[in-house]
Amino acid sequence: MAMTPEQKKVYSKVYDDLQDYLRFCKTFGHPYDEKALYKQDDENWQTYRNLKEGKRISNNWMRDAKLFGANIFGRRRY
Repeated sequence: MAMTPEQKKVYSKVYDDLQDYLRFCKTFGHPYDEKALYKQDDENWQTYRNLKEGKRISNNWMRDAKLFGANIFGRRRY
């Protein structure tokens, strides 16, 4: 059974949203859980939506680096 154009559009939107959410989680250091997609009560999904709406969000990689004194930018060369 072939998919209709409407079904293809829905499937591709979900797939694109999953890929974008994964990229967000990797970039900003949030745990990735595909079950959180479109769940309004999930904290990470809310943060992702805030980013999409243009609001400022925290970068967990930077926060952890400050807390643990890690140098995430590599060696300094003077």
